[in-house]
Amino acid sequence: MKKKVGYLGPEGTFSEEASVIYSKYVKNVEFFPCGTIHDLLRDVDAGKLDEGIVPIENSIEGTVGVVSDMLAKDVNLKICQELNLPIFDYLLAPPGVKIRDITDVISHPQPIEQSKDFLMKNLPKAELHLAYSTADAARQVAYSLGKVLAMKKAHKDGEHLFAAIGSLAAARLYKLEVLAEKINAQDNATRFVVLAKEDHKRTGQDKTSIVFSILKDRPGGLYDILGEFAKRKTNLTKIESRPSKKKLGDYLFFIDMEGHREDPDIAEALSRIKKKASFFKFLGSYPMAKMPIFKGK
Repeated sequence: MKKKVGYLGPEGTFSEEASVIYSKYVKNVEFFPCGTIHDLLRDVDAGKLDEGIVPIENSIEGTVGVVSDMLAKDVNLKICQELNLPIFDYLLAPPGVKIRDITDVISHPQPIEQSKDFLMKNLPKAELHLAYSTADAARQVAYSLGKVLAMKKAHKDGEHLFAAIGSLAAARLYKLEVLAEKINAQDNATRFVVLAKEDHKRTGQDKTSIVFSILKDRPGGLYDILGEFAKRKTNLTKIESRPSKKKLGDYLFFIDMEGHREDPDIAEALSRIKKKASFFKFLGSYPMAKMPIFKGK
């Protein structure tokens, strides 16, 4: 029986590319695009899907808050794998279109911002438009915005000819041509996590994630908790606070650390923290992903 794994859709997104990478780690698996992060995580939590792949952190935009918030409060899931994906943006258009013909560019706000240097240099007069996702932008260019005009051989004044900023997967899916490669100005990577009911067994090169809150009437509470890691020389790879959404000034703290829950020092530290925190939730131990390599930039 195939394992059912969902990813944040639609097809042609970077989340689908992450699922392709994950397919190298697992066998006999079937992937399903899901419309929203809420639907995806709830389907995994309810057992409708075995696992779910979601973006949790971007090197430029930061944490994907909805994922962290749902893991803390709404679902009982564990991180069992992490995937680091280098993000490259491409200028896509229907076959036969030249870059000099483009009058309008459409994409998600993030890749438009990341590609602004390229756009200013190569398409300074192009009007910019926003789409729900890079895949949605590519779909619009393929099926409506660019289809009819692309068949015209001559570019006439007053015509609007759209290109999209998107991924290679979107180009393949919607049969668009790549007019320019890797146009984002900054090295950009997204960390994806695979969520399931159980986390991963110890490999020797692991990370562990937790979330907790501290007692309000305990001065130095956060310092005290961080001290448990300092005593054991545990390397913390991420520390972040997010509003608990209960009241102003009340926060949840998310920590990623090197090591596995079965490592003696990690196990001891987590046991001590549980006793000191007003809220504590273990989010999983999993193999540490390699950092992305940016080639051809």
